[in-house]
Amino acid sequence: MNAIKNKAAEQVTPPGKSLFQSLQGFIASIKFSIILLTCIALGSIIGTIIKQGVGPDEYLSLYSEHTYQIINLLGLNDVYHSPWFIALLFLFAINLTLCTVRRFMPAFKGSKKASVPEESAMMDMSMSFRASTSIDDAHLFSILKGYRISYSGVEGKVFQKGVLSKYGVLFIHTSIMLILIGGFVGLVAGFKGFMVLHKGDTKNTITIGGEKPYEKPLGFSIKCKEFQVSFYPNGAPKDYVSTVEVIENGKIIFEKQIRVNEPLSYKGVHIYQASYGSAPSFTFTIGGERVSLREKEAYRNDNISLMPIRFEQDIHNFGPGIMVAYLEQGEPRTVWFVKNIERFNEKIIQGVPVRFVDIQENIYTGLSVSRDPGIWIVWAGFAFILFGLYINFFQYYRRIYIRNIAGGYLVAGIAIKNKEAFKKEFEMLREKLNGIPS
Repeated sequence: MNAIKNKAAEQVTPPGKSLFQSLQGFIASIKFSIILLTCIALGSIIGTIIKQGVGPDEYLSLYSEHTYQIINLLGLNDVYHSPWFIALLFLFAINLTLCTVRRFMPAFKGSKKASVPEESAMMDMSMSFRASTSIDDAHLFSILKGYRISYSGVEGKVFQKGVLSKYGVLFIHTSIMLILIGGFVGLVAGFKGFMVLHKGDTKNTITIGGEKPYEKPLGFSIKCKEFQVSFYPNGAPKDYVSTVEVIENGKIIFEKQIRVNEPLSYKGVHIYQASYGSAPSFTFTIGGERVSLREKEAYRNDNISLMPIRFEQDIHNFGPGIMVAYLEQGEPRTVWFVKNIERFNEKIIQGVPVRFVDIQENIYTGLSVSRDPGIWIVWAGFAFILFGLYINFFQYYRRIYIRNIAGGYLVAGIAIKNKEAFKKEFEMLREKLNGIPS
């Protein structure tokens, strides 16, 4: 007998889930959401603590070589572009999509079904009453102002209000997806770099930092017409302003002053005033020609090629000097010029007299240049989240059933939330309907 019972029990036991179904259920679970959000938060914290996108020298000045190797191996020097961080965002997007579908698909299917409950079911509802009067549809619609009819039949009608509030969470889920998509577009198609300009300089590229810095073309040129710095009495910088021209195809498009918090924007590229500094330039007379050169700036003509490569403020107490590199019969050579010593401030290089005349301090402007094509998607995401929060907290769904019965009709109502407010509304409806003469 026991054997028969056990056999029967085995027959009615539902089959276990397959590995794929179990994995799908886990990926769509809240538990997996929490795990992913925790990992993303930890990654963001690491990206805040560890300096991002700088060269190896700066990391080695802060950490040991072994620690730097770990940072480099795990991509912690560029967390937000690392494969593992992008993979976490991608998994979270899948998780959020599956959670949304699982939660709202039944609601979408159920929203198409509306009918008047049986009389006994309506009487069991916490808010219901009978009315022994008749009322035409026009009067009923005027009383139920703001409600929309979702069903009308011989047995009665169904009215509802605040339907949108059922989908507040859906708007919030959608907003998170938009923010993720916008961030991903910014990571893939955007950039952030730096540009240094002296007065009179024109550049059409920026330097993108990181492990291997590289130059990126802008598609247009920026010319620094003027750069001015003002200071407070204590020496702290008060204001610094770059006056620049945007040049495209050889034509000046417009001129703009860039200040802190007043960037220049052109073709989706934003240029901010980020820093300033000074770098010396060196004046020489080369074969009678007066030439101004900055450090590591080359000078060439048919007779001579040279480059200032190293500047010192004081050489053995003789004053400022500059080391100049040049070629002699194809071989690199160097020579020091000392400004304040007559016999050391003039040399013959490749048969050409070269004299070190003066040093000038040239102030330069540092401009931060960025482009983020996903920013409008992110803003749309924030708009969605605000709208979702609004309808989630300030609106609520309610439904009113009206069933025709002998001698009048039966009215009942339900609300998903904010039931106290709906109770007052329902009592007012009762007063209005009972106040109609038979």
